[in-house]
Amino acid sequence: AMRGAVTGLALLAAACGGPRTTNDPAAQNVIEATSKGVPAKVAAGTCNDKPDFVPVYKEAKIISCTSGDVAVTGKRSGTVIYTDFAAPPAILAWSKEQAIASGLTPGIEDGKSFSAAEGDRRTLRVMAEPGTAVTNVTVNWGVRR
Repeated sequence: AMRGAVTGLALLAAACGGPRTTNDPAAQNVIEATSKGVPAKVAAGTCNDKPDFVPVYKEAKIISCTSGDVAVTGKRSGTVIYTDFAAPPAILAWSKEQAIASGLTPGIEDGKSFSAAEGDRRTLRVMAEPGTAVTNVTVNWGVRR
């Protein structure tokens, strides 16, 4: 299970424009942690340790939840990957509402994803892409400890 999570993060890094050049702090933290061999904690199908401000759509089927402390940045960060039958725009709109309700300020939006943050204290990025019959959603988060 661990190897799959690390591979997924590596693909995420590549998808964001090359090796370790993502502008997303949460993804950077996770990539940095895994590249340094810091074990990302894998909760089997549950997201018990995700912070309250991390939005997961109501009918979601959780694929994976990982999180870990990154000593270098002093942050705890993680990734939630899930699928849902709702369309990407609906999931993004709802997730953004939840982020705003949690006190985060929306940042960059490109139609497939958005980021939101509360300074460097809490960071969030939600990506939603159409898959086969379902929407694939990746949520990256970070919290300064």
